Amino acid sequence: MEETPPAITDQPGNVEKRGGLIYNRFVPTSERQSPASPYQEVVASFGPELEAVEESILAHLESRNELLQNITSYITGRGGKRLRPLLVLLCARLNGYEGPDHIILGNVVEYLHAATLLHDDVLDKAEIRRGSPSANQKWGNHFAVLGGDFLYTKAFEILLQRFPRDIIRILCRASLDMIEGEVLQRQWKGRIDLSEETYFEIVSLKTASLISACCQTGSLLGGAQLEQVEDLAEFGRLLGTAFQIIDDTLDYTADPENLGKALGGDLRQGTVTLPLIYLFQEKIPEEVRRKLAETIATGEIEEETVGRITGLLVDHGCGRKAMDRAVSLAETSKERLRSFTGSPLYPALTAAADFIIHRSH
Repeated sequence: MEETPPAITDQPGNVEKRGGLIYNRFVPTSERQSPASPYQEVVASFGPELEAVEESILAHLESRNELLQNITSYITGRGGKRLRPLLVLLCARLNGYEGPDHIILGNVVEYLHAATLLHDDVLDKAEIRRGSPSANQKWGNHFAVLGGDFLYTKAFEILLQRFPRDIIRILCRASLDMIEGEVLQRQWKGRIDLSEETYFEIVSLKTASLISACCQTGSLLGGAQLEQVEDLAEFGRLLGTAFQIIDDTLDYTADPENLGKALGGDLRQGTVTLPLIYLFQEKIPEEVRRKLAETIATGEIEEETVGRITGLLVDHGCGRKAMDRAVSLAETSKERLRSFTGSPLYPALTAAADFIIHRSH
């Protein structure tokens, strides 16, 4: 009989290592995979194709300007989860694709993603990205913005050269959605009256749109039927939403060293996310609520304040509640894969959903 796992408490650094892997401890043991992580097995099985994506990413960064090439190589070559290219590869192969263009398409979506990181770091005045100095910290805001512009333009140059209009249209729409999502988020910066509805609209535009587009374009490349394309697009949208909720929750609860940056980054930027929305729904002292509102509005936040707010989130179970919402969305995303249960790659897609739940950074 399996031993009863120890109680999980909502506290920063809520991660554990088992079998060399890192798990998010907000997810009860019964909901976790075995230490032989299926997602890592998927990554390993797609190793040669992911390596080809990496080679393509570097090969297409050629520029007459050495500085521009250095900036874009810096942001695209710093690893990351490569979830978006992997979803392109999976959804193309899921539908029987055997050509080489899924590699290039994986390259394109990573360029689009990296471009948003460059621009976001400038807007957020970020100093750290993935545990290293951000591009804007190294080269300044102007060059970082131009690096993002270069990646966006390069992505669509590749698309126009190699891909049909329907794939270009989807990625163009996703790019527009990401911009609209960023603007909407900025409009609500510093305000504690952000509703769940508006939060999910921001997430849908800013994060879920590109992840959905990865699944959608990969399936189109593979020649999927319309209904299957729609199912995979919705799978990606739900997955992307869960992904962002977990990002927002880990910003308060993760191990800072594993996260690669200080906790409370959203708070410092005056960005209200789901854990904080849940906190404001709780019965907290009016003086505390007022102080929180002032802190978020001004952006003048000390480490002690971050710790105090994190403690409130813990006391009221807001981190756990947000994580529950993410787990529910990730599980619901799997329901859109029913028509693919007979495919050998079906377990790989469900493993991607499980990875979203289990990750700790």
